Amino acid sequence: MSTLTNFTAKIHRFFYPVLFGAALLFTTSSCTGLKQASTEKPLLVKNDIRINGRPTLSDDDFDIMRQRPNKGLGNVRMFVSLYGLGSKLGDNGTGNWLKRIGEPPAYFDPIAFNASATQLKQHYFNLGFYHANDTAFTEQKGKKVVAHYHITTGEQYSISEYSLRSTSRFIDSVLPYYPKGLELTDALNAERIEEEQLALTNFLKDQGYYTAQLGWVYFEIDTTAGPHASAITGVVDPFIFGGRDERQRISKITVRPTYSFQNSNAVNDSTRTIHGIDVLQKEKLFRPGFIDEQIYLQRGAYYNQNLLRATYKNLNSLGVFQTVEFNVQPKDSALHATLNLVPLPKRSVSANLEGLGNSGSLGVGGSFNWDNRNLFKGGETVRISLGGALTEQRNSTNTSWLIDARELNAGVALELPKLLLPKALTPKQAKFWQPKTQLGTKVAYQYRAQEFNRFNFSTNLEYSWTKAGAKHVFNPAQLSFVSINFANDTTLVPFLFVGFQNIIFAASSYQYTKSWKNIQSRYFLNAAVKTGGHLAGVSGLNQWNGNPVAQFVKTSLDFRAYRSLVRKRQLASRTFLGVAQSWNSPSGFVPFEQSFFMGGANDMRGWTAYHFGPGATSEDLLQSSGFFAAAPIKLVQSLEYRFTIQRAMKGAVFLDAGNMWLYDKTYTGSFTSAQEAAISAGKFGWNSFYKQIGINTGYGLRYDLEFFIIRADLGLKLHHPGAVDRSNWVITAPQLRDFNLALGIGYPF
Repeated sequence: MSTLTNFTAKIHRFFYPVLFGAALLFTTSSCTGLKQASTEKPLLVKNDIRINGRPTLSDDDFDIMRQRPNKGLGNVRMFVSLYGLGSKLGDNGTGNWLKRIGEPPAYFDPIAFNASATQLKQHYFNLGFYHANDTAFTEQKGKKVVAHYHITTGEQYSISEYSLRSTSRFIDSVLPYYPKGLELTDALNAERIEEEQLALTNFLKDQGYYTAQLGWVYFEIDTTAGPHASAITGVVDPFIFGGRDERQRISKITVRPTYSFQNSNAVNDSTRTIHGIDVLQKEKLFRPGFIDEQIYLQRGAYYNQNLLRATYKNLNSLGVFQTVEFNVQPKDSALHATLNLVPLPKRSVSANLEGLGNSGSLGVGGSFNWDNRNLFKGGETVRISLGGALTEQRNSTNTSWLIDARELNAGVALELPKLLLPKALTPKQAKFWQPKTQLGTKVAYQYRAQEFNRFNFSTNLEYSWTKAGAKHVFNPAQLSFVSINFANDTTLVPFLFVGFQNIIFAASSYQYTKSWKNIQSRYFLNAAVKTGGHLAGVSGLNQWNGNPVAQFVKTSLDFRAYRSLVRKRQLASRTFLGVAQSWNSPSGFVPFEQSFFMGGANDMRGWTAYHFGPGATSEDLLQSSGFFAAAPIKLVQSLEYRFTIQRAMKGAVFLDAGNMWLYDKTYTGSFTSAQEAAISAGKFGWNSFYKQIGINTGYGLRYDLEFFIIRADLGLKLHHPGAVDRSNWVITAPQLRDFNLALGIGYPF
């Protein structure tokens, strides 16, 4: 029976795309969602919301609507049609699937209409428009109804004065230290006032008032302070519910790092740390000193909710606990804090298998990880990893013959929940930064039939910490050795091997990452610098065992902005600039590992990965499947308009522009004519680089599975700087090769 079920499931999965396409065809040809509607039971086709005579630009206005029209294109209500088709097929796998991705007809509901009108007016009252007027009416034509909601806001009240007071003289003495969240001239917004109420309550809890609650805080608003102005007084009254205005201290802290919900009272080992924390364990799995370092609360100090939250966040970030549970209980006019920590299994195994498809290659890859947690009873984790991939890759000299490419890698890493530094060099506040130290070693082997096999060994020391919302990653020492053997002629892949050579480098790097947001937008910034070979250059050690020692510096800046638009839409942009430079290089090229690459699913989506640039490199060379472009200068600007099609199905329209270049200098080596042409066309020039900016547009579909996103972007070249025997503006006469389908996991940026 299970075999039959599995077979049926496979059939469904195979035919779902076919059925979806057939349903869409059916939709566009005959069904509009109106067949079941009538003049007595019309279909809602639009919510027309106008604020002061103009269509609204606020998502909040649309979210208020108790009833929304069906999604569609013009008069075609495709998702209603899918739902109807599913209903006709009945209660089975296919029918239920179609109903799940479709939506039932949105028949006009007068009750929901009136409720929406009332709530919309109240919404603008809460925004400070105290004299707003509203008009709501419907317009019916046959079986269709348009609901109209018109708001005339009038003047918005703002804050002219803001003060704080308390009925408790003790609380009154700490209120001057509260950083007020409401600014003068701010709009009188009910939501902002609620946020201020919560912030003030949390401030009281951070000052030791454990029993503080939202009900303690209320606001008095005087709308007669001036024309369209209000004076606000925040009042803290701890006695309003019969409470007390006493600050409370933590008299006892108990931590159970081996807690079990099945046997919560099992304790064999009891230890008190140097900071007075009682550590109770079933067996001594964790060093008490380690537990002591992770707890930010202090015995004898006033209760501080911010430190409690920081402790919770820190314990979760360690990666050794499955559950972190906090209990704070009043006892004898003080507080007892108990932390129940459920550890993860000491050892665990994870595996991952995925299909690979990009840039004309297909294959399968996977990884295997073995974790040993809390190795030295101090939250340390050792990970041993194995990975590999097998793909089919077209030979550069015979594009009709698929040949294999293999990759194997293995690594071991030790992660410590602290900065592994001498005590004198460790900042006192470092324990609050979620510090981590990682030591790792990795080996990788890459094989491409009839072209090359490549071996890479690397080892590194890495520090990471988070401070003031920014993450810092510092790698003071990374040693890498690259060895490559070519199968036959090094000209099989033009331009690849000039920077693809045996090489050694010792490098250091630093990376800064920060994200922030405001009401409508959020931002992301990543800045990185990596340098290597300086000590070797100073000492005159330019070679080791016959292999050159790479001397280079590499920097990059990645800035992203996301602006929310009306109707859950979003405008996303990305700017990337990268520059690398080397010296004492035998050929003058930047080491291949420190170069930049372009094309594919995450930047220039009109081109396949590694097959774009540098500069005005000929498209004939770019279309050669063996071409593998790399360069030390990269500039990309991407713009993407994102929207929701239906539930988990998302769409996007995008525009990418950019290129990469070589330095305008002399490169040494024995080059083929193709390589020389690529080098000449790829050089950066202030008078020419802007003419070599590649441009593509396209449309993307994304399916959101919540835990990850499957993405397909169809890119179309607009401007090709390397076009041959045709205009660089290839969009004037596009060809099939000007399209590129890029598959990926997650958003491109």
